[in-house]
Formats: sequence, structure tokens, C-alpha cells
Amino acid sequence: MRGFLVITAMLATLLLPACQPIGPMPGGELSGPVAPAPADWTAADAVEVVQLETRPESPYSVNIWGVGIGPAYYIAAGDGETTWTANIAADANVRLKVGDVIHELRAVKVTDAAELDVVRAAYGRKYEMSDDQREQSGSATVFRLEPR
Repeated sequence: MRGFLVITAMLATLLLPACQPIGPMPGGELSGPVAPAPADWTAADAVEVVQLETRPESPYSVNIWGVGIGPAYYIAAGDGETTWTANIAADANVRLKVGDVIHELRAVKVTDAAELDVVRAAYGRKYEMSDDQREQSGSATVFRLEPR
């Protein structure tokens, strides 16, 4: 029985990269129906955790927080460069899975201070961040996801 458990664990470890992300563990290519980006992302803002796929040639996906603000959807990386932000730097084409639907998008780094303020405030409201957490988010790298 123990040998069976070891083999099962090994197979799961080998197969995980080919699957959807699970919790904090990254995955591979996202699956599901593909649809055009909505004109208004406000309804998508009700979804707490979305899935982001980067690196189209060898898909890498993560679970991530995001906010929908009218015609734009935003994601952020708070702790400097991550694997997915490095992937975006190399190729800005991404796929975003909200619920069961995938949207093919392009990530654009946000640098405008006024836009960043709006996004930080939206994150604070949605994820019930304290004032300290919102202040710390000032160094986050923020991306606006746009239709390709």
C-alpha cells in the first residue's frame, strides 16, 4: 500500500504542471471555453480569485486576485518580479480565466499615478485591506488587461 501511495504522489507531482493551478501551486495551460473580453468587467469583479496564464509557447498559470473597473481588468504583483511578471515582460499575451470562461488578452503595465490610485482603492475595497496593507501596495506592479 505504501508503494502505491509513493507512486501516486510521484505521478501527481509530474502531472501538476500540465493542469490548472491549484492554490499557490502554478499550473500549465488553462482549459475552458474562450470568449471575447467583455466591454464592462464590473460583473467579473464578483469573482475573488481568477487564473492567469502567461508564456503562450509553454503555458504557465497562477491563481491571482484581480479587480474589474468598467472597461478594464487589473492584476497586480506585490513582491517584486515573479515568474508570471517575467513571462509578461517577455510576451504580453496572456489568457485570463474568470469563472469557467477564458479571455485572450494583452497585459499593459500601468504607470499613470491617477490610474494606479483608482486600482489600489478598488483592491482595498474588494479584498478588505487595512490602511497599512493599502499603503504597502504602493510598490505593487499593476497590469491592465486589454483585448488583443
